[in-house]
Order: sequence, then C-alpha cells, then structure tokens
Amino acid sequence: MARIVHGNHPFGAPKDQPMRIGREQVGYFTYPDIEYLGTSDLNVLYISTDKLTLGCYELSPGAQFSPADHHPGDECYFILEGELTEVNCFSGQACRVKAGDSILIPNGAAHGGYNFGTEKMKAVFALSPNMVKPGNQTFPTDLEGKWRVLNGKHESEFKEYPAHVQDNTIGTIDLLGSWPVADEELRRDPKYLRVSHDDGMLCVVNGYDNPYLMKFAFSTSCLDFGELVLPAGGKGCRISDPESHPGQTAFYVKSGCLSAIVQETRETFKVYPDEVLYIPEGCIYQLMNYEAEPAEVIFARSK
Repeated sequence: MARIVHGNHPFGAPKDQPMRIGREQVGYFTYPDIEYLGTSDLNVLYISTDKLTLGCYELSPGAQFSPADHHPGDECYFILEGELTEVNCFSGQACRVKAGDSILIPNGAAHGGYNFGTEKMKAVFALSPNMVKPGNQTFPTDLEGKWRVLNGKHESEFKEYPAHVQDNTIGTIDLLGSWPVADEELRRDPKYLRVSHDDGMLCVVNGYDNPYLMKFAFSTSCLDFGELVLPAGGKGCRISDPESHPGQTAFYVKSGCLSAIVQETRETFKVYPDEVLYIPEGCIYQLMNYEAEPAEVIFARSK
C-alpha cells in the first residue's frame, strides 16, 4: 500500500510533471479515522496536491459515514455505482443520487452520507484547494452527533432557514466559474448541496479543429468538475486540440482507454479504467483515443 500524505500523493512524486497513476500507486484511507471505524467509508486516493485532490470512495449497503465532514475546499462527487443520500447536516437537506449523478458540496458545508440502497455505492470525489487543512493529516470530528433529521434528538439546537428557489438557468460558456449558481449564492449559509443530473449539466464543445464534448456538472471559483467524452473513429485516431490550463487537472477513466501526449517532451501515456492521468498547470497536452469505443472520463481541475 502506498504511503498516504494528504497534500503530497503519490508521495515523493514531483507534482510539476504529468503522470499516470495506476493501482500500484494508489493509497487507501478511511473516513473518519480509526476511532470511528464502525461508521467509516473506504477511500482510494489517486492524486493529492496543495491545490487538487481526486479519489474514489465506497459505502456498503445500509451504511453511513459519521461524524459529519467538512473541508476547506469545494468537493464534488460523481456516482459510479449504486445510490447515495447526502445530507446537509445543518439544514436537513437530503439529496438522493444514483449512478451518473453528481453532487457539489461548497467548502465548509457540513455533510454526511447514507447508502439506503441494496448495492455498494462507489463515487469519484474531487476537492480544491484542499481536503484537509494544510499541515494537518486528520479529519474533523467536531460535528459528532450534529445531524438535523426528522425526529432528531437535537432539533432545538438548529437554525431554521427560509425557502430557497433555484432557477432553471440556460447554460452557456460564459457561465463557467459560476455553474449552476454564482459564487455569492453558493457560499451563503446553510451552503446548500447542489445536485446535477446528466440532462442538467453545462454542455460545452471543446476544440475547433478536433472537437469533443465536455459536460460540466459544476464549475465554481475553486473547481471545475464533470465528464468528457472523446469519441472513437476518424481519419486516424481521435485527438483533441492542444490545450493547457492555469490549474492542475486530473482525468479518471471511467470506460474505454485514454491516451495523451505532452508537447514539450513528447512523453506519452495510456490510461485504463480506474486509473488517473494527472496534468500539472501550464503543461500543453493533447488527448488521444486509439480504441474502437469512446473514452468516457471524469475530469477535475483546480483554478
């Protein structure tokens, strides 16, 4: 098992260089830590820097993770398998999502999760800028027992919030950075959880000469998160236009096979399902698909 260091994983690997992260490089950890193993979930950590974290976690049928969690960064989930009921622990908002759906948890929002289904739940998670406070390797447990639920034990301790109406906004490229809501609304207490279904994502065509589809589940001031599809077929292999970003990017391959080339060094990668490609900020790269099926990829990008 790889050594786990939040903010520096894979441990010792330079984060200013692109890399493929396979099963031999992942690390495992539980949330919460060992004193709460009976209400913990199992996590796989792929990449963790001072700006971006990406991994997967699993929750068995009938289980929950507790105490309530909160992070210094925005957090997103993409549900790969099963179903999840995620709760905003201060407002009592409960969001039920299934495979193909996503959840956004604004930084600082207290949240906990249940699996009321009959199958294991598996999700990709991403955070930016941090999963834990810089210099800290433990998770917060200060909200133990503080869950607002119907017929709960501590209802008198919770504040009531007025009704909130969410507009059905028409998505355009101009809304990147504020999807599905502007930053001011996203940060307002009680920091509501946001849900994105496949038909509610912000769809964008990326590239003029070699276009492919990007579906932004969420785009905040801290994090872009969603799914891209690099099709199969063409005159040769399918490629993307060269691109680079001011933030760090991680690509989790959901299905198919994703290849990439770095322009400066010609270093080439081939990434299989359940593996991750990491691209540092400012690195110029192109994606490639040499296979007979589309490459379906979950992406996360820091700002």
